Amino acid sequence: MYLPEIDSNMKNKQVSNSWSVGINSTQKDLLDDDAHLKVSYSPGKKGGNFGLPLGAKLTVPEGLFGKKDSISCQVAPPSQRWRHSPVLPYYEHLTSEIFILNSTVHPLKKSVIVRIPYYQIDSEHNEINVKGKWKDEEEWVNVGFLHKTDTSSPCIELEIDRLGVFVVTFTPKKETFEVTTQGCLYNAHMSKYISVRVPKKAAEKNFQCAIQITPITEEKVKLAKEFYPFETSELENVSEIIDLIPNFQCTFRRAVSVKLPLPANVEVENESSNTDIAVLAKLESGWELVDTKYRFTRTTVTCDVKNLTRFCVVKSKPDRKKRMAAAVSILEGRCEMEKGEVMAFINFQEKTWFLVLECFPKNKLDSKIAEMKEKGFRHFKKEISKPEEPVDNKQHFRRPPPIKTKSQNVPAEFEIFDGLKWTFNVSDDLKANLDSDYMENKDLQYYKHLPESLRKFVIEPKTTEERTLIGAINLTPVGINDQKVREASTMALRIEVDEETVKAYFHEEIIPEEPEVKKEKPNLDLLRTPEIKVDKPTTPFTPKFKPLPPSVMERLMRTSRPQIIIERESKAITGKSLRNLSKYVPEGLTLAVHLDLPDSTITGIGFDAISNGLSMADVTYKILLYWKRTRKDKKDLAVEMLADALREMGRVEAAHVVQECHKDSKEVTPEIFSQLLSKMAVS
Repeated sequence: MYLPEIDSNMKNKQVSNSWSVGINSTQKDLLDDDAHLKVSYSPGKKGGNFGLPLGAKLTVPEGLFGKKDSISCQVAPPSQRWRHSPVLPYYEHLTSEIFILNSTVHPLKKSVIVRIPYYQIDSEHNEINVKGKWKDEEEWVNVGFLHKTDTSSPCIELEIDRLGVFVVTFTPKKETFEVTTQGCLYNAHMSKYISVRVPKKAAEKNFQCAIQITPITEEKVKLAKEFYPFETSELENVSEIIDLIPNFQCTFRRAVSVKLPLPANVEVENESSNTDIAVLAKLESGWELVDTKYRFTRTTVTCDVKNLTRFCVVKSKPDRKKRMAAAVSILEGRCEMEKGEVMAFINFQEKTWFLVLECFPKNKLDSKIAEMKEKGFRHFKKEISKPEEPVDNKQHFRRPPPIKTKSQNVPAEFEIFDGLKWTFNVSDDLKANLDSDYMENKDLQYYKHLPESLRKFVIEPKTTEERTLIGAINLTPVGINDQKVREASTMALRIEVDEETVKAYFHEEIIPEEPEVKKEKPNLDLLRTPEIKVDKPTTPFTPKFKPLPPSVMERLMRTSRPQIIIERESKAITGKSLRNLSKYVPEGLTLAVHLDLPDSTITGIGFDAISNGLSMADVTYKILLYWKRTRKDKKDLAVEMLADALREMGRVEAAHVVQECHKDSKEVTPEIFSQLLSKMAVS
């Protein structure tokens, strides 16, 4: 658990611990774990640095807030994540908690700086992104950010003048190159073992191609062999899955040479020792063996193909290369899978039964049970309950007996992946409390890259019978088409509550009656007030004052404090304007020289761009943000300086757009650039 870091000048802090799931107050102790996820501050006119939950930080500039204004930050608790989580494509994943920022001031007159931590990712094959949903809007958009490397834990920094909901995500890293009709020889930067050679006139027209690498770890191979032993029995080793994706499907007129890495720990010493290494390509019909002559080096294999697609290099058992297509097909769909567990934890208090339904990797099972046991929870494992048909013994009961059930363990193992979702319901002798969020949403979703994936709510008996209760939580996976995977992921958690616990739940505490208090008769003599002689009132003396001269009044009313003028930045250099300008003027390093930035700063930004694989537009955006921060004046002088720099580097049209937007108090948008270019083309 992280605690917020509070700056020493935080005298106006207001911390709110009021989060709850809408149930009665007896649950407060069980919800204390989430109380630290919300803080509120009153920065005042001076602003300052403020600590936010989970190690996040907030910087408020001077003059943004008044005395009574406040700003708050809440991290969505794991059980409430469904309220705020964005809908992402299959290749994008959450890697931070969801931060919700609100303020009494809307919109903000100046930008605030927010630093958000995220959980570590595989930066070799993935890149981070920030998504935001602005206040009073419904659509999630990508938000520009700076990647901070000077902190102990990874984090990003936002400079925003609008508040809302923000979260850090990551996507697979891509590298693009262009193929022309005159041929192409491209050596990938992501891996020195990957290259593509396109001969002259092999392509009908110019196109772009993207390279993407999906690693397959030894654990994933081992897990695939455990679940699919027949398809993967002949597989010995496998490389990464390498995508060479053109922006349109084409078949080359001449063969294209593709160089790929061999599987890890596999080296070829001579041509005769490589008969068990195969290259597979994914075509419309599925994975197929590339049946051409292979050319080997010690760590790579080169083959000729007619299509650029998804490739994989495998090492099989002797004379078993033809069976590798089925094995790679299994591995392809299991790159993100791992053994999972779903479990119910219940804390039985006298008047409240608090339930936590959680999904987690199987290797965390023992530690999770021990952790919840320390908090007073009992755990319930997966079971399937199949009701037997009742036998008619021609006996009559006042109340029919409960149906006997035959319990059978669920298959020992099943797999989970990021985004896997179940719908669940509470049935049999138990039901969910009507005040809990169970009535609003009945989904449990697994977040692979976040610490916890759970739901919390209160359960209670369905009837008032004081007997042993047997309930169930039934979970059905959503969006799973594979019958085998669907059956393994469909489960029920059987919950048994003993009779003593049920009696304690319905037990009514007897409140002793208070003894009657005898009323004493009041002594009326005490209420009588003696007569008091009152003298006649005299007229009070009112002193007379001479009126003060106007000069004296003016001197007394004059204030000694200088007038505070809040400067606002020009709309032509807001974060959004600079982002659009950087897309139109990608020559960031040249612009930095004309803006008189220090050589050390330019060099540092250049090296940072190379190491992180940033585009030229991203480099320009970082340079413009750095330049703007160093400027005290962010209006006329700053706009004039930027326009002069653009003219000096030959971008007169960009300088004209910046000055016109500043004059009209508008932000720089792509539409303004397109209108300018059309006017220039006409003239």
